[in-house]
Amino acid sequence: MENGLALTESAVLDHLHTLLCNLLLMDSVPADYDLMASGVLNSSMFLELFVELERQFDIRITGADVNQENFRTLESIARFVRAKRAEA
Repeated sequence: MENGLALTESAVLDHLHTLLCNLLLMDSVPADYDLMASGVLNSSMFLELFVELERQFDIRITGADVNQENFRTLESIARFVRAKRAEA
């Protein structure tokens, strides 16, 4: 995705939905599905997710960004991505 592109909330959600489905090998990931409590997002998948988020959304994820609230659900990841893109 282009760095200068202002993404709508639904565009980010749609893109993240596809990314998470591919990463987690799931047909669908509900926007409010708790990825932490379900255990579907393990540590190696977290690393892959971070790399893909940085690559696909042209953002930088720092140690300070890595907390459960930013990555608990598809919705929280979308909020995080939009906030990081707004910082750029």
